[in-house]
Amino acid sequence: FKLMLLFFLVLPFQACDNDDDEFTPATLEVTPNNIAGIWELQSWSGSDSQVPLVYVEFIRKDRKFKIYQKFDSMYTRVITGTYTLEEDYYKGTIIKGKYDNGSGKWNCDYIVDALYQDGLVLSVDSEEPETHTYVRVEQLPAEIVDNILSADETGK
Repeated sequence: FKLMLLFFLVLPFQACDNDDDEFTPATLEVTPNNIAGIWELQSWSGSDSQVPLVYVEFIRKDRKFKIYQKFDSMYTRVITGTYTLEEDYYKGTIIKGKYDNGSGKWNCDYIVDALYQDGLVLSVDSEEPETHTYVRVEQLPAEIVDNILSADETGK
């Protein structure tokens, strides 16, 4: 009887989990629907310099993309094209892109390391991989939109 009483007193404490454990968000399946939205570049391994201003918008319909970037120009440039999601048995899901401006395919393909509701981690598919981490944003910041309009108005 004493052994059973001890068992029932100790058992509830064994089931308790430490609340200090780090929360790990659930990953999403990589589909055009789940990847759709606007993503802001937060970190870029392989680069010693400051993270450039880059936003990528994946549009589910017709699998189009828009890249808003400002690291080689005074104004924010908008680059458009189409993307595909391909499954590789060993690497997982790979994103490949083709530009609309006739300059061909992206310089490299990207392996989707993780897709979360609010985060996206991509690795360059090469011998010297670098990792790009993005966060989902609801919309482009106003200063980016204004800067695009400024570039359009000046003809640049």
